[in-house]
Amino acid sequence: MGVVGGFGASMRGPGHVHHNGMEMVRFGAYAGLPRPALDAAAAIWRSAGFAVKLFDDIDRMVWEKLIMNVAFSGPSCLTGLTIGEIMDNPEAWRVARGCAEEAIAVAAARQIDLQVGDPLDHIRRLGGRIPQARPSMLLDHLAGRRSEIDVINGAIPREAAKVGLAAPVNETVVALVKAREAGFSGG
Repeated sequence: MGVVGGFGASMRGPGHVHHNGMEMVRFGAYAGLPRPALDAAAAIWRSAGFAVKLFDDIDRMVWEKLIMNVAFSGPSCLTGLTIGEIMDNPEAWRVARGCAEEAIAVAAARQIDLQVGDPLDHIRRLGGRIPQARPSMLLDHLAGRRSEIDVINGAIPREAAKVGLAAPVNETVVALVKAREAGFSGG
């Protein structure tokens, strides 16, 4: 299972891709994949010039990425702002931070060991590396496509309920994104 982090790319037109950054590809063994097979997959990515980190704890791998996604995906979709613009705008950052704080609290309640130092500092540090990036959720909306809101910001209220927490900021972001998507014709 792989997760990318610190990437920012978008299609500028047919055959034209814009790349904002490339931090790391993370891999973890899923469903009992033997470690040598995981190592072999990582070696292929490394040989292509990618930084690769292997994880034994898939939950940690996913949640370290998820806290970043919930901070920027839904808020960017709703505001039209880039990651850097969200961090620079006090009102947009207040919403993004609220989304992230709820996700961080759920991870803690699930005893997921996020090894990123202070999670909010981590989010701002990584976001600062790709300030011009527009999350894929915003790009989907600009193209009139439904987004992955249910598996990003929508995951936080679902997981929060399992551990007796609430996630009202993420619930609100999800509702507003879905309201925008109601007018979209398809996937």
